[in-house]
Amino acid sequence: ATSSETYSMYSGLTNSEFLTMKENKCRRHIAVMKFYSQLVTVSYHAVPRQMRQYYICMWAQSNLTNGFSKLTPTCLATFSCVLINLNLDTKEAYRIGKIAVEMMHRFNVVAECAPLVYLSVYAYVAILVEPFQSCVDMMQKGYEQAMFNGDTYMAACNLAQKIPKSLICGIRLSTLDNEIRNQLKRDNGYSQKALLPYWLIYQDTISLLADGQDVTSPTIEADLLDRQSNSVPFDYLDCLSYLRLMSSYWLGQYERAVYYAERKLGDERSKFRIVTSEFYNGLALIGMFRRKRTSALMKRIKTSITELNGAAEHSQWNFQNKEYLLMAELSSISNQSNVAILEWYDKAIDRAKRSKFIHEEGLACELAGCHCSSVGERSIALTYFSEAKKCYS
Repeated sequence: ATSSETYSMYSGLTNSEFLTMKENKCRRHIAVMKFYSQLVTVSYHAVPRQMRQYYICMWAQSNLTNGFSKLTPTCLATFSCVLINLNLDTKEAYRIGKIAVEMMHRFNVVAECAPLVYLSVYAYVAILVEPFQSCVDMMQKGYEQAMFNGDTYMAACNLAQKIPKSLICGIRLSTLDNEIRNQLKRDNGYSQKALLPYWLIYQDTISLLADGQDVTSPTIEADLLDRQSNSVPFDYLDCLSYLRLMSSYWLGQYERAVYYAERKLGDERSKFRIVTSEFYNGLALIGMFRRKRTSALMKRIKTSITELNGAAEHSQWNFQNKEYLLMAELSSISNQSNVAILEWYDKAIDRAKRSKFIHEEGLACELAGCHCSSVGERSIALTYFSEAKKCYS
């Protein structure tokens, strides 16, 4: 009820009303806002998700009822994440998140607020609307500002969210591996161990994708078994299952990919991860369907396509090529006309190219080649495989 009430309060205001609302400089109000800010920060490590969302909504209500202050940007940015997590309204969450960014400039608090605001808005909200590449750039800015401020923890948080998004963008694995190694050295120098589980799973994922070897550390396996562990970051388990799903698909381990897609480790599920998980889950399910055709698998495939279709409505740049590729694969296993099937593959290839997802362009070419090979069109298949090789190299 609190989240719905807060959503109604904010959705009734226009952008101009937000940006012209008077500042409340009352010391008591600022003290209350600081209290909520600290309460929310602590709650990320100490209370269930539902209680944290409650605290954020109360913070947002106080912010709107009593007037804006220099803490408003972080309040709005955090509240926009709640709207996304509760699946209330992506457009409204994005609007509020962008207002948070503008508020930093109004109150001249960019230096203090940018690391947290950029992290909240671009890692969890804008990533569903704006191009992945621009969101990655903003997380890099949040990282740089935090380092300039001497806030090594917030810098690491921005980097921890930037790495998996960079994987989706198709950044070279060697580049990401160097970033992780450098961060591990910095963490060791600052005795900063809070985000160590992230760096370990990122290294494992890059090793899996680079040479197909599973080098999962004992620490990670222990955390997998101990789901209630308080020693790992709040959304680590969701991140872990997501990266395992993605790497399993790329290695051709379809059953394992589907296992991680449906396991849903932890109760902190990022909307971004849910959507992109459905892309790999859908492809893996289609791979399984080619081996054994069942109505249950087909139903799950269509569910994945529906999820991508909804995501593409908010961002064609980020998700339309993924939707088209799933449609191409669905057409292939549904025995539609070869002309219609290749139209879907070509649309997926073209959209991936325009969105600069070169690895997904390569994947679309590879799958198109596999389809052509399966129907005896070997010369066309070789053309697609040749294009895939160019993308992957």
